[in-house]
Amino acid sequence: MKAYFTLLLLALVVVACGPSGTEVESSDAVAAENAAAATASFAVDTAASAVQWEGSKLVGGSHEGIIPIQSGSLNANGNELVGGTFVLDVTRLENRDLDGEGKGKLEGHLKSADFFDVEQHPTATFEITKVTPVTGQADYNHEITGNLTLKGTSRSITIPAMVTMENNQITANTPDFVIDRTEWGMQYGSGSIAGIAQDNIINDEVGLNLSLVARQ
Repeated sequence: MKAYFTLLLLALVVVACGPSGTEVESSDAVAAENAAAATASFAVDTAASAVQWEGSKLVGGSHEGIIPIQSGSLNANGNELVGGTFVLDVTRLENRDLDGEGKGKLEGHLKSADFFDVEQHPTATFEITKVTPVTGQADYNHEITGNLTLKGTSRSITIPAMVTMENNQITANTPDFVIDRTEWGMQYGSGSIAGIAQDNIINDEVGLNLSLVARQ
């Protein structure tokens, strides 16, 4: 019996942990630093780029999907990324682990005012304000700071990324990272709201993964 309760407790802890990845803190939006002047601009290949997301309930599993990239450009000075901006088309947010009615209901709820409110805010943006080369890490070689705007709120975050430049192409891929959705005004289902039953609580943490391809 003791072993059973130990396993049950462990299962609850695992479920409650939410998406995995580097926890990224946000702060007030900041202006771009005076970086080296860009010598080349690269257009984001929207068909080859996307943001993957993962959200979960405190009890009841998780869901995942993508938000397509609508447009964007990256700026470089020589072989170094120095800036850029890209736009996400939140109206095309997609769930990829459900189908049929369940898929439609989840996507519709995420697009509603409870979450992204696509009627008022059809796009999200990320504006790079600082790029810092990093050494000694296996899965990233830069830290990219930028203003992430979701649901009309802009917050500065710094995310790790593996950036490469070759054959007139820039690729930027992040390891999994986690943000707190409530810092962008998405309070629905948060455990911080009094009176919500435990099985209705949605984790504040949302897992993200960015993949960008840009060509000159």
